Amino acid sequence: MKASRILMPLIATGLAVTMAACGGPSSTQSATSGGTVAGSPAASSGWDINETPHDQLAQGGEFVGSMSSQITTWNQFNVTGNDAELVFLQAPIRPAYYDFKGDGTPVLNPDYLTSAKDEVVDGKLVVTLDLNPKAVWNDGSPITADDWIATWKAQNGSNKKFAAASTDGWNQVTSVAAGTSPQQVVFTFKSTYPDWTAIISGGPLPAAGAATPAAFNDGWGEYKDAWFSGPFKVTSWDKTSGTVTMVPNDKWWGAKPLLDKLTWKNIQSDALASAFANQEVDYYDIGADPDGYAQAKGAQNSAVRVAAGPNFRHFTFNSQSPILSDQNVRQALMMGIDRTVIAQSDLAGLPGDKVPLNNNLYVSNQPGYVDQAKATGIDYNPDKAKAALDAAGWTMNDATGYREKDGKELDVVFAVLGGVKASENEGLQAQKSLKDIGVNLKLKTVDTNKDWPGVLVKHEFDIIAFSWIGTPYPLRNIGQIYGGTGSGDSFKPNESNFAQLDIPKVNELIPQIDTEMDATKRADLGNQAAQAIWEAGHTLPLYQRPMLIGVRDKLANIGAMGMAQIPKWENVGFTK
Repeated sequence: MKASRILMPLIATGLAVTMAACGGPSSTQSATSGGTVAGSPAASSGWDINETPHDQLAQGGEFVGSMSSQITTWNQFNVTGNDAELVFLQAPIRPAYYDFKGDGTPVLNPDYLTSAKDEVVDGKLVVTLDLNPKAVWNDGSPITADDWIATWKAQNGSNKKFAAASTDGWNQVTSVAAGTSPQQVVFTFKSTYPDWTAIISGGPLPAAGAATPAAFNDGWGEYKDAWFSGPFKVTSWDKTSGTVTMVPNDKWWGAKPLLDKLTWKNIQSDALASAFANQEVDYYDIGADPDGYAQAKGAQNSAVRVAAGPNFRHFTFNSQSPILSDQNVRQALMMGIDRTVIAQSDLAGLPGDKVPLNNNLYVSNQPGYVDQAKATGIDYNPDKAKAALDAAGWTMNDATGYREKDGKELDVVFAVLGGVKASENEGLQAQKSLKDIGVNLKLKTVDTNKDWPGVLVKHEFDIIAFSWIGTPYPLRNIGQIYGGTGSGDSFKPNESNFAQLDIPKVNELIPQIDTEMDATKRADLGNQAAQAIWEAGHTLPLYQRPMLIGVRDKLANIGAMGMAQIPKWENVGFTK
């Protein structure tokens, strides 16, 4: 499978290659034939990386990773470069102003940032960054406010000629300017903005690479060493084979990298399991592939590291479908679908707890998670589901085994994504569950190659299943997925509100969530929204997919990173 885009929200038709988590290594147990497998996501506090202090690891060694496609641009902020694989490959050679714990908590990176101060002045958020004066681009020139100014102008959406992957957050900034020195940067926002670290974390582009649309869009087709900064640098890029080689950067001012060399090979996704088992690569993102998992855990000198992944499966209910326009019916379906059976069957052959996810905004091991099924009482309960359908006027026809109303059978169409095992299985399992309460779930196969995501965008379904892929900022995109403009008959859902559902409480809360700076108060507002989403029957979360990463067993500080997703590469090395 091609690597996923990294913006939130991200859609993955299958059990995607990436999603959510927390912090600290888990225990290890022996696997069947040569490798090891880490503890379950539930046992992990968010990541499973063989966490080891830098000074306790060996100096030297090579890491071999992979890319499933050729590099066409080195600008990950451009729409064509916004790719999870490219971001992972570039992490050793790009600035990172914040690192992340496994639960998504941002941690200031002192190699680039000595301090970050946020304050509200006249109702506007002002963020002042003090840059590390040692921080330089690879040509030795210092990283300054000018780089941040150019990066902001390229991504704030004011000039449509810049093909920015996203303007989110950047479009909330009214000015970026130098402070008391070129190494001080002052951001001024339109209002308060609690997720400001989201735009700071990835660091700036060099001013020369962001100054004009031509530079930003087209200037990154060739690797330019002067435009990068990090513990490693690229020494070769073979465009024919797709191989990229990196070595420690002699301009790096931070902790000395442990590894002598990083090599990235172009290997198709369907060949990765064999490549890992044959010791050709040292890192394998397994995904929800039982066969790949079995192959990886049996590989010699290897481990499979496990964490709760930043990816969750869900059902979207089309509220504009005649039958599903009734909230009572949507709630009845939620109570009639056995999500535990779906989780257990989808994830069969994979490690970890196979339990339902009970929040639309937070994954289970993220700070702020509240069990909304428990809070609302809307959870798998066939008897309550039957009573809800009775109350909605849908009565059982004992002859057919399905309910009817006004002479019409209770038929609901589930769009099955052909060739996506999870979707196919979820349709079958939901069909069995809903038959027990008198709902005829009809499975309609969609040609995934031709019709996806058109079926989703055109709302040609009653129920559809896919994955959302999250980030450390769970409340940043509520409006995009669950909101819209106007109200009542004038309501227009936002593009990713595929349920097309107007939830007044959510629309009321979004402006407060977007601007509330107190973390506790914001989490409370977020869960008020999550409860309203659950009660409305907008979507039904199914489960979190575990993050399963095959690595060499002696590698440390890399593996199932959880919400952090990217390791701190100078700390990646081999145990002694």
